[in-house]
Amino acid sequence: MGGPAAIGTPPSVAPAVFAHLIMVAGIVVIAVGDELVIEHPLGHTPPAWITVILGGPALFIAGRGMFEYRVFARVSRSRLIGVLLLAATSPAAFFLPPLLVAIAPALVLAGIAVSDAARARGRPPEPPSPPS
Repeated sequence: MGGPAAIGTPPSVAPAVFAHLIMVAGIVVIAVGDELVIEHPLGHTPPAWITVILGGPALFIAGRGMFEYRVFARVSRSRLIGVLLLAATSPAAFFLPPLLVAIAPALVLAGIAVSDAARARGRPPEPPSPPS
């Protein structure tokens, strides 16, 4: 009972497929949030916009964490911290214009990328975990 995406997919691969679907959904939500910020950079940020602007990146990070867990049997601390930072930013976002709200996820995603690059620097590529 895995649904259409899991038809013909071995059970061990299905979670990775869903992780990719969550990442793609996050990217779509990010695009919607970017469009809102481009169209209305200043002024009041409605709660639904805050959810989209901060939720899209959080959804992407969560999907990436699921994929990382499936492939490497761990989740980077930077991804957990990133999602928590986005959640912690949401109360302040009620008082900021959309452009300033959008800076938070950009900084969080950049921080995760820098953290990943620093962790991998000078090391050989990480092998995937053995199949379970």
